[in-house]
Amino acid sequence: MGNFALNLRSKILVVFLAISLATMAGMVLIALLFVKPRLESKLEKRGESIVHAISSQCTDLILSRNYFQLDLFLRDYTESEKDVAYIYLTTKSGEVIAHSFGREFPVALKELGRQSGKDESRIRRFDTTEGEIIQISAPVARGQLGRLHVGMSVAPIRKDINEIIMSFISFAVLFFISSLLLILFLDRWIVSPIFQIRSASLKVKAGDIDTRVAVRSRDEIGSLAEDFNSMLDAIRESRASLVQETQLLVESENRFRKIIQQSPISMSIVSADGTIVYINDYAVQTMGYEPRDIPHMSDWWVQAYPDPVYREQVIRQWTHLVQKAAEGSGYIERREYQVTCKDGTLKTFLIFGLLIDNEVFVVFEDITSLKQVEKELRTSKEHLDATMNALPDLMFRIDAEGRFHEVRYSSTDGLYLPPEQFLGKRLVEVLPQEQAQIIMAALGEAVATGRHRGATYSLPLPGGERWYELSLAAMGKPDDPQTQFIVLARDITERRLAEQDRLRLEQQLLHAQKLESLGVLAGGIAHDFNNLLTAIVGNTDLALMRLNPESPVRDNLQRIEQAASRAADLAKQMLAYSGKGRFVIETIDLNRLIREMTHMLEVSISKKAVLKCDLADALPAVEADATQLHQIIMNLIINASEAIGGGSGIISITTGSMECDRSYLSSIWMHEQLPAGLYVWLEISDTGCGMDAETVAKIFDPFFTTKFTGRGLGMAAVLGIIRGHKGAISVSSEPGRGTAFKVFLPASSKLNQHLDQQPRDTEGWRGKGTVLLVDDEQSVLDIGGEMLKELGFEVVTAVDGNEALELFKENPDRFSFIILDLTMPRLDGEQTYRELIQQKPDVKVIMSSGYNEQEINQRLGGKGLAGFVQKPYSLSMLRESIMNMK
Repeated sequence: MGNFALNLRSKILVVFLAISLATMAGMVLIALLFVKPRLESKLEKRGESIVHAISSQCTDLILSRNYFQLDLFLRDYTESEKDVAYIYLTTKSGEVIAHSFGREFPVALKELGRQSGKDESRIRRFDTTEGEIIQISAPVARGQLGRLHVGMSVAPIRKDINEIIMSFISFAVLFFISSLLLILFLDRWIVSPIFQIRSASLKVKAGDIDTRVAVRSRDEIGSLAEDFNSMLDAIRESRASLVQETQLLVESENRFRKIIQQSPISMSIVSADGTIVYINDYAVQTMGYEPRDIPHMSDWWVQAYPDPVYREQVIRQWTHLVQKAAEGSGYIERREYQVTCKDGTLKTFLIFGLLIDNEVFVVFEDITSLKQVEKELRTSKEHLDATMNALPDLMFRIDAEGRFHEVRYSSTDGLYLPPEQFLGKRLVEVLPQEQAQIIMAALGEAVATGRHRGATYSLPLPGGERWYELSLAAMGKPDDPQTQFIVLARDITERRLAEQDRLRLEQQLLHAQKLESLGVLAGGIAHDFNNLLTAIVGNTDLALMRLNPESPVRDNLQRIEQAASRAADLAKQMLAYSGKGRFVIETIDLNRLIREMTHMLEVSISKKAVLKCDLADALPAVEADATQLHQIIMNLIINASEAIGGGSGIISITTGSMECDRSYLSSIWMHEQLPAGLYVWLEISDTGCGMDAETVAKIFDPFFTTKFTGRGLGMAAVLGIIRGHKGAISVSSEPGRGTAFKVFLPASSKLNQHLDQQPRDTEGWRGKGTVLLVDDEQSVLDIGGEMLKELGFEVVTAVDGNEALELFKENPDRFSFIILDLTMPRLDGEQTYRELIQQKPDVKVIMSSGYNEQEINQRLGGKGLAGFVQKPYSLSMLRESIMNMK
């Protein structure tokens, strides 16, 4: 009965299974023969519409050759359409110019593109690794801009067909189940109980202990079912704990895998035979190698370490570490390796691992950025160290309390104390009180604002006092109690000294400019004054010659002559101040000059004053005007006597010589950039009342005097004479401690000359010939003409240089000589003289001026004059100049 029932069930099942399978096969066949072609045709039409739409949108990009933007457009379009597998654009010849792959264009499609450039076929079908593709191709702009190819994926169609088929299958299954239920319901009371027991035993055999047999009766079959269920309950209880433990183990394993997979550290697992069984996502992101790139360790060694020598070193070291771990704790020590990533990038990793059973768990810690930062920090530190060592500044690191934490210096010469005496101590403990207060005040500003710059202080060092300028900057937030400050102390001693020298030079320059301006003014006044005095002196001289000796007017004329002489002396003093007075330069022994003046000097000073002379032996000669030197000495002696006043005192005259360099000359109060060399000096000092600094600063100003009104040109004239002799003078004085004037004159290499010269007798001398007298002052022309006529000459006059040149051009041989004024409007005497010698090189010219002869020769560039007469001149002076004419 049982066999018959089982066979019957089998037959029923076979029949209904065949019906169900036939139903499913028929439905699948309908789907493949009718539904699939219709869906593919629909896909082709959609592809054609996409080709048309993209062709119209990408024309402008093709024409502008903006292939980068075209790639982005095609890629975005492909990503937005699920059934579009790819899009690419080819030229007429089939070359790909844009595509949507976002990576390298597939080689197979590239070859297909070349074929489609020649093939007019519009639709192509082919299989790829990603499934079947229907490619629709169409020309762009009638083929002028190439062809557009759109790959439509058949996968969505298959998905639809599969869904239809699954629907049919579901229907067939439902039909089969319904039929089966009907059969089971019919067979339930016959074979079902025994079949259930047999089926349950088969499930238990397969491992399913949760199955149960329904007990529908209390007969033998029901009892058997109950016994079978009790047996399954016992088995289930015994395996419950095992299942629970297995589940916990699986959960733990899944959790561990999830942690490894999502870990931000590169990890991999290698089997005993060298197969790389697992690589987490971060390792793929970091190094670029996917599991298929490096399936085995042999592949890893070659790709990660392409250099054979380095690869051999890594393999040897790693093998040794693995063996050492196997013999010990199983931990593979970390080592640093240079790994070449898939894209060729070289990265630095710390690689270590664990031995777990027969597998190796490897961890890769990417320290490339840390190594780069370490390198940059090392380079930055080396740069900072080199910079700090190269700086001449002293560098200190201090805290807000002024405590030293670091001292940096390029030389110990600028340190107040040895470095070890600074560290750990406060400013107030190692520096003098005043300097420490200055630095602490600057530190207080840096604490408040974050920085400070500009405070200066000085320190007494073994080499002398040194000045420093401070710069402070906070190393963090100034208000943070832990913040420290960098202090730079720059040695500004040389700059400070240079600044002091600059200020002194500026003062000297301003004073020299003032004296120069006043000198120009004095020279101009003296020039005009001399023109007037020339007329007065000349007319007075002629009047005395022509007047009866017994005339009562003679006394008046002699008084006029005396007044004019004093006025001429005043003009000479003004010219002497300007440095352009008349100098008769000769080689002079200064000691002999002083000895010859001693008697005159003794009678000129106060009777209570004592004159002492300390004259150096073998004193070098000077080239100077003896008369002007007389005036310098006399003025200084008289001033010394007046400084002593009615009391007793000493006036000292000292001479000497010395080699003066630029440094020493720069320290002289009035040096005017004298050249270095040998100088003779004359010092006149007294023990009188002395002067304060304000008086010393004004002592050489014209008309400045500490005496009664009407004095004041004496020292100004002294300065002018010294400047005219290319010398200098310094003044040293303090109130109540006397005054010392020291005059410096350039030493001469010539032998000394005697000062006394016997004037020759010129009375009765007369000349002959025609003289051209040139002057812009009519009074000078009038009196000069009369003087020349008195001396026996014929006179032709000219009021300026232009007129003189015109007269000379008419007959150059007519004139015996020319008396030419130096200062004239339009064409001055210097220019006129140069024009005259161009016309007649041997022309004789006597220059007439209030300036000295040396100044005239220098202005004329060394070209010699026939003679010189200084204004104001008398008849005798004019006669002597003509007689001495070269």
